[in-house]
This record gives sequence, C-alpha cells and structure tokens, in this order.
Amino acid sequence: MSNPIIDSLIPEKTIEELLQQSIQEAKQKLPQIKNYNVGGAFRTLLEIDALLHSELWEFLKYHIVPNMFVVSARGKWLDLHAETFGIKRKPATKTKGVVVFKRTADGNIKIPLGTIVKTKPDIFGESLSFKTIEEKVLTEELNEIPIKVEAVEEGSKYNVAPYMINTLTTYLPVEVENRENWILVEGTDEEDDDSLRNRILLVWNTKSLFTDDYYRYHILSIPEIVDCYIDNQHPRGQGTVDIYIVSTNVIPSQEVLDKTQQLVNEIKTPASDILVKPAVVKPVDINVKVYVKPDIIKDVLKTEVEKRVRALFVYDKKYNQIITDYENRRFKIGKPVLLSVIINTIMEIPQIENVEIITPSDDIAVLPKEIPDLNTLTVEVLQ
Repeated sequence: MSNPIIDSLIPEKTIEELLQQSIQEAKQKLPQIKNYNVGGAFRTLLEIDALLHSELWEFLKYHIVPNMFVVSARGKWLDLHAETFGIKRKPATKTKGVVVFKRTADGNIKIPLGTIVKTKPDIFGESLSFKTIEEKVLTEELNEIPIKVEAVEEGSKYNVAPYMINTLTTYLPVEVENRENWILVEGTDEEDDDSLRNRILLVWNTKSLFTDDYYRYHILSIPEIVDCYIDNQHPRGQGTVDIYIVSTNVIPSQEVLDKTQQLVNEIKTPASDILVKPAVVKPVDINVKVYVKPDIIKDVLKTEVEKRVRALFVYDKKYNQIITDYENRRFKIGKPVLLSVIINTIMEIPQIENVEIITPSDDIAVLPKEIPDLNTLTVEVLQ
C-alpha cells in the first residue's frame, strides 16, 4: 500500500529525466564531447547509467525506505523491528482435540497410533485431516472410546465445528465423530504483518501502566487470541473490569480463557477485579437472492457467494487478495452487520448483476462485547 509520506521522501524520476540530467552534467564536465546522438557510444553509456540509477531509485523507494519504519515494514523486515522491542511473531500451531470412536462390530478393536480421520470436503472443496496421537483399544465391554487427535498441519482452519470430523481413511470397524467442546488446544495461523505491527505500536502505550492498551498488548501476545474488548465502565461495581476475548476459533476454549485470566492476574494491580470472558455470540441468519446472466452455472456461483459471505464472519486469509479492504470489512467483535458490506462483497463477483437481501431486513446492531456469528446462510441464484 502506497504511503504519501514515504512517496515524498524519494521523488519519482523517470529514466528519461535521469538521462537528461546525466547529459547536462556531462556537457558541463566534458565539453570536448559533442556527440550525444541516439546510438552514439557515449550516449549509450549514459543510457545504461540512467537505467541503473532508475532501478536503484525504485529499490530504495519500494524496498529499503518502507522497511525502515514499523508503520510500513513487511515480512522479515517487520520481524527485525519486532525483535528490537523483544517481540516475536506468533507462530502457527496445530489443533489438538478429542474424537470419539464408536464400534460397529464386536470384540476388541485396536485404534493404532497415527490413525487418520478427516472431515468431508467443505464448500471450498477442502478436506481436513487429523491423526491420533495415542493408541487405544476399544475393549468389548465399551461401545465407544475418546482418543486424542492432532491436525496434520498448522492453522486455525482445523478448529472445525462439532460433528465435522466423521471419516476414516483406513478401514476400522468403527465410526468417528468430534462432539461439542472437542478442542483441547486451538490451532492458529502465523501472525500476519498487520497484527504484529499493531502489537509493536502498542508497546509504547504499555509505558503507562494499567491502561486499556496495556492490557490489550499483553492479551494479544497470547497466540490463540485475535481480538478483545475491554469494558472498564465498572460492569460489576466499582473497580471491576470485564475483558471479552475472541480466539482463532471465535469462541475461546476453557484452556485459553484460563491462560488469559492467569496472565491478567499477574499483570493487574492487586486492588482491581478483572474477569476474562468469551465474547458474547450474536447469531446472524442471512438469506440472499443473487441475479445473474442466463449463461452462468448456478451451483458454481452459489458456492462462491457462500464462500465470500462466510469469510466476512470467520477470518480466512485466502480472501485478503479477493475481497476489497477485507480486513476492515469483516465483522469483528463489536462491529455491526451492515447490509451494504454484504451486498458490496457479493457484487464484486463479476457475474453478479444484482443482489437482494431477504433477511436480515436491516443492519444488525452489535454491542462492543458481542461477536457476530453466522448461524444460517441461504443463497438463491436466479437468472
């Protein structure tokens, strides 16, 4: 993203401008040279020099200068800035949880270590795999047995909803399912540049102890937490504060809640009463009609609409390059669900001619402690 201040530090110069500047300087310093015609040996040397200078200017403007500052640095350069403040980019981690294996045959059934279970393909056509990290035997007196599993790769997308894990990749006389509250450890994505930059800038605010930004900085350092709201208006009486957190799984597990509460207890003043709570879920039902040209394949377009709408509620880094201003559009904690955002996001699909939202009929207000959560989504494609 262009930054006007950085742009002003190194003015834009074309190759032709650099060439003419070199020619004028050469005429002053080397008056004996008269031939500056195109194709001449000396002019050719000056043209090569101008090209090299142009490439150097571009390298300085688009790579060196932006990465000198926290507000514009990216990637490894931003990591270096973070290290000067004692901060490291939060790494990607694997989801761990418990899956229940239910017998479909008699006798003792051994569930080997490394058994692969997975979800059915989702709307993205992607199936997510998990492997058992312990070996157990479903003895004949038991109908089912819980076994710990771990995602085969890092990422928050493995924090799947209950009953999504339901497929075995090798034959065993059992059925599998992940039930409510199945996650033990939430999977996380590697922290992106914007999040890391925000934490670096918050360091300065931590110099004033016990402010909202002081707590926000420490809370956001926990890998599983992506956002929070701090209610400091004495919600439970004088001296009380409630902190509502959003995790990579939207609703944090008890382990994440306990970890955050322990951290807050360590950094708060003894006199303050601070409680960490999960963000309050605000269920949202969406029913939309989209209108397209007659030659469009309906099912393909319907899937794409569903992908985009769901991405507004659950962060998906794939959409950073697809949905315009995705980071600001998506519905975070405390952000109202605006019909205009949904319509504009769908209308960015080139084949869409019009969008009609049946429900909700109006924008949905969201309290600062609430997180919008997509409850049901119905998409109808009409030609």
